[in-house]
Amino acid sequence: MAIPVRALVALVVGLVAVSTAGPLILLCAIGPWAIPTWRLLTVAALLLPWAARPLARDLAGLAPRERALLLASGVLYGLHFALFTLAFGYTTKESVVLLLGCQPLVAGAVGALFLGEPLTRGMLGASVVALAGLGLFVAADVRLDPGNLVGDALVVACVALIVVSYALGRRLRPRMSLLGYLAAMYLVGGAVCLAAALAVGDPLWGYAPASWGFLALAVVLPTLVGHSAFHYAVRDVPTFHVSLTILGEPVLAVVLMALLAPHFAVFATSTLTPAQAAGGALLLVGVGVGLAQGGGSAPPPAPDVLAADPTPAPVGVAGRGREAS
Repeated sequence: MAIPVRALVALVVGLVAVSTAGPLILLCAIGPWAIPTWRLLTVAALLLPWAARPLARDLAGLAPRERALLLASGVLYGLHFALFTLAFGYTTKESVVLLLGCQPLVAGAVGALFLGEPLTRGMLGASVVALAGLGLFVAADVRLDPGNLVGDALVVACVALIVVSYALGRRLRPRMSLLGYLAAMYLVGGAVCLAAALAVGDPLWGYAPASWGFLALAVVLPTLVGHSAFHYAVRDVPTFHVSLTILGEPVLAVVLMALLAPHFAVFATSTLTPAQAAGGALLLVGVGVGLAQGGGSAPPPAPDVLAADPTPAPVGVAGRGREAS
């Protein structure tokens, strides 16, 4: 089935918005654990005045096992943010970008094994094209250094965490309102990042005014707009296609940093070479081919994955999730 237009628009908006995350994080000059804490908890605080009641109704309509999976999805989401920031301290940004290329393949395997989503030849072909473009994009800068193995392992762990979180969301979203689901993800994920920041002693306060300004942009653009758009799309789009779309993020981020280089010293060495341009174009072609493959049907019921509540949900609870999306 073709991806619904509204979900396709959400993926494109989400891709453009999250591509600002890297440049804004560099401009923030804020502690690596404090950044995801502020990003997630601020968005949760912004949403809760409107999301508190929908979330309460959603939780009342979920089975105990579903509520546990919602909590697990939020924890995995927060761990993804925390470990991804940590990875940059142990490996190169080029290696991070390259290793992120395995995300659609992991998502395809998870979707096939646990969600019953078919892994077609077209999806594999789109992955090959996108990964070829990604390889060309970072080829000149990748250095195979055994000392980076810890950071590389953290990136792979981040990939697994976000894929499983999206897979759980793919099951839970049809049972929840969009506002309720978003509030749960940001609140639980932010609490995980806050715990990590406190554990390592990363200060949450005392930064320059300009840093707070760039952090505010990071809250609004890549988090509130970008990640919310992906969470919106995950109800109608298989995890493979969501993950494949995210591969375009480093390409757009590099373009943005090159444009900002004349204005900010932190981007002084940022350039867009012809090889990167060719690789980025090829990667985006692969993403486009993958989205053209369709596959936007809702996941079939799977009692062995989510235990159904034998008690019928109150009228307007389960169905309301579809209307509120």
